[in-house]
Amino acid sequence: MSTRLGILGGMFDPVHNGHLEAARCAVQTLDLQRLHLVPCHIPNHRVAASSEASHRLAMLELAIAADDRLCVDPIEIERQRVSYTVETLAALKAAHPDHTLVFVLGLDAFNTLPAWHRWHDLFGLCHFFVLARSDASVSEHTAGALELERRRVRSAQALFDAESGRVLIAEDFHNALSSSQVRRLLSQNADVSGTLDPRVIAYIHQHRLYSEPARAL
Repeated sequence: MSTRLGILGGMFDPVHNGHLEAARCAVQTLDLQRLHLVPCHIPNHRVAASSEASHRLAMLELAIAADDRLCVDPIEIERQRVSYTVETLAALKAAHPDHTLVFVLGLDAFNTLPAWHRWHDLFGLCHFFVLARSDASVSEHTAGALELERRRVRSAQALFDAESGRVLIAEDFHNALSSSQVRRLLSQNADVSGTLDPRVIAYIHQHRLYSEPARAL
C-alpha cells in the first residue's frame, strides 16, 4: 500500500479548533500516515490575511505540536506569489511520487471547485475528501461539472482503489467555526478558550494580534 498523504490548505488566520478537527477527522477516517497543513501566502480569490505569514506558521506549529501525524508545510509561503492549489499538489506529487495524495476541504469550498485555476488537472493529482454536514449537499452545477456520480465513492477503501480522481464525502462533520468568527471574538476581547489551542491564545496575546476590528474574510 502506498503512503497516504493528506493536504489541508487555508489561510489559518488564526488556526482554530475547527481546522484541527478537520485534519484529525481526515487522518482517522482515511488512515493517513501524514497530513500537511498548508497555509496560503497570497490568495487568488480573497483578500490578504490579517496576520503575517510568519505568525500564521508559528501558530500552526504550536497548535499541532502534540500530534506527530500533522505537520506544517510552508510550500506556498515560500513560493512568494499567488497560491494555486494545482501548483501545490503538483509540487507535492513530484516530491513524493510514491504517495497517494488526498486534498481535504469543506463542502462550501468544494462547491466552488469548477472556478479554480486548472481545476481539471487536480483529478490527476489527488483524491478529494469533503467535509460536509448531514443537511448539506453538493450543488447541481458542481456535481455536473465534476461528473460526481462517476467519481464519488462511499468508503476510504474504495477511495484508495485508484491512484487519484475519486471523491469521498463525510456527511457528519458539524464544526462550522470560521477564522473570521474567531478574529471578531478576539477583537472584542471575548472568551476564545473553546475555539483556540491555549498555546495559540498565548501567542496571539504575546504578539498583540487581531486587536483591531476583524476584516470580514
